[in-house]
Amino acid sequence: MQFAYNPKKDNSTDNGMVLQQFRVAEIEIAKSPTDEKIIGIFRYEGGGQMKKGSTILILAEISSTLYAYERFLDVINATTEQARHLISAVETDPVARFEKLIQRINEDIVIFLEGEPTPLAWSRVNIFIIELSQDHVCLTGRGRLMNIFLQKQEDGGYRTFDLFGSLDQSAEVDPNKPFSSLICGDMKVGDILMAGTLNLERLRNELRIKERLTTLPPVSAALEIKQELEHRGIPDDFVAAIVACCALEMPSFEAKETPPPETDKSTTSINKLIETEKDTEETLSPAIAPTQKNTGVNPKKMVVGGFFGLVNILRRGLKKYRPKDVAVMTSLRGMNAGHGSIFTKKRKRIAIALVLVLLISLFGVYSWKKNRRLAAEAATWTAMYEQARDDRDRAESDLVYGNESRAKKSIDDAVGLLGTLDQSKPEYKEKIDNLNKELSDLNKRLQKITSIEPVELTALSGAANGTLAAPVLIGNSAYAVANDSHTIIKIDITDKTVKNIPLPSDAEPIVSGSAGDKSIIFTTAKGKLYAVDISNDAVKTFSSQPRSSDIADLVVYGGKTYELDKSDGQIWKAAAISGGFGAEQSYIKASNVELAGAVGLAIDSNVYVLKPDGTVARFLSGGQEGFSLTAIEPPLRAASAIWTDVDATNIVITDPAEKRVLIFNKDGTLKAQLQSDKFSGPRDVYGDQKTNKVLVVDGTSLLLIDLP
Repeated sequence: MQFAYNPKKDNSTDNGMVLQQFRVAEIEIAKSPTDEKIIGIFRYEGGGQMKKGSTILILAEISSTLYAYERFLDVINATTEQARHLISAVETDPVARFEKLIQRINEDIVIFLEGEPTPLAWSRVNIFIIELSQDHVCLTGRGRLMNIFLQKQEDGGYRTFDLFGSLDQSAEVDPNKPFSSLICGDMKVGDILMAGTLNLERLRNELRIKERLTTLPPVSAALEIKQELEHRGIPDDFVAAIVACCALEMPSFEAKETPPPETDKSTTSINKLIETEKDTEETLSPAIAPTQKNTGVNPKKMVVGGFFGLVNILRRGLKKYRPKDVAVMTSLRGMNAGHGSIFTKKRKRIAIALVLVLLISLFGVYSWKKNRRLAAEAATWTAMYEQARDDRDRAESDLVYGNESRAKKSIDDAVGLLGTLDQSKPEYKEKIDNLNKELSDLNKRLQKITSIEPVELTALSGAANGTLAAPVLIGNSAYAVANDSHTIIKIDITDKTVKNIPLPSDAEPIVSGSAGDKSIIFTTAKGKLYAVDISNDAVKTFSSQPRSSDIADLVVYGGKTYELDKSDGQIWKAAAISGGFGAEQSYIKASNVELAGAVGLAIDSNVYVLKPDGTVARFLSGGQEGFSLTAIEPPLRAASAIWTDVDATNIVITDPAEKRVLIFNKDGTLKAQLQSDKFSGPRDVYGDQKTNKVLVVDGTSLLLIDLP
């Protein structure tokens, strides 16, 4: 473990000079029983401690031990060693200097690859080059390494970034420019960067890396992490570097003024004479007037026993406290001897001082305990708030990498923590509100909510809700049925021209429609079929042999009709015959399939049945398969229609309760939630994959929507 820094003058004060510096600490542990990887840290220093210079760090983790990869690292190290001497003395922009360094490295790598017979597998190579110069950090690299960049915020907290993940790397390596991109930026006082081997990523929380980096100096943090890894005894190799930007105070040395020597005053000689006289008197007094020696024996007191002795003792005691004569009191006042009370001024002052000291002590103890309690509460609040921010950062990272389930858990954890925090202080409330807003934005990204502006093709004025039904879209022609007027509405979606095609006057309400080869087929709830010729819009009645009087949906697929019977929980299929369709047969083979009350049907070779609670059952050749939609927020509880076909890549479901149209992938994962201010309750849908559009019945309006 080593440490170095490169200072840069930041500002100065009257008491000293504050310098900005980089502190670098390294972690190296080699405990792998096998030799399967090449890992290491290579560091190149610039100027001295108080000189302007730069530090270059190279971190490498290569999943191979072939000699070609060792030579590859040697080329990078040799080029870095040579190039840094050439460009270190150049007074130029740090970004331009770093670009020149990477250009030299790319040129030497190209020469090496041309002469190397063994091809390099770039998927095995994880290498990053970092330059620390003044207050700038520049980096480039290939592959992926564990890294955590902690940017200090104004409130004293830290925000976490994936710095290496911000580097734009192409999918394929350019052989003429292996390091094709770089990023540079400022690193301020308090910012911390840690980078290392990938195996540290899975131990990030267990090693409490963020906590140690933000509370300890880099060398101490590196030492604790290394000791923790050695204590765990993990049979693997670990390499990491910690870079911290710190402020270094350089004290200034100022000459202190020497006070001038005191000059003799006019009374100095008299004072000396008085002191000499006192010394002489103390020396001669014992000889002139000798004092009596103390024999150490106290004179005997007269002892009086019995009752008179007790009275004598009481008299001597009371004598001390008997009232003084007025004349005596007056003379005592003149002598400043007090009034004969035991509570003299001095004792009163002492008593008052003791009381004040006691009160101050009690107040100090109370204040100390209160401050300690408040400090503990503030520390607990800050720790929980930082944990919520960590959950927020983790959720954002999981969303980037597509781990939606873990992102949702992190968001829920953060919201739960914020709900328990104290909001009595304005600064606390502001922080919580800001973080809640960020979590709300992440939740919208997780929910994949997309606001759209659908095109209204037509609307039935004055008609009751539910009158408009059976939407069908084929090419640029949209069809729907107005049951109140027994009319089929045909609309050209390019110019919104409308044509009304009358149904027979005795026709019962149409519930569903589907596109056939040459006609659009509509059905009533009792299974009576009507066909509209696509070429000339002629309407005719098809013969049919329905087996149900409670049809919920119709799909024409492969020359057959499939009708969803919501009462019996069955799907009836019928083959085409001359002038219509033949006898219906049951499609569902198993008797334990519960489809009663189902609301929608869609076919793409698989058969999808939508239940009103939002669950979808999938069948193939009459047998049920394992299939389910992923959970979404808010949950799907009142679905009304479903659409897909053999060419479609999506499954579309309408949810009138939440006023949205849901787009799912064929594997059941959510792709988008379409929302619009024009939605009042989408309840039926039909699409055309060739135009990538869907037709939605919303109330008494017919809307056209582009699929994402």
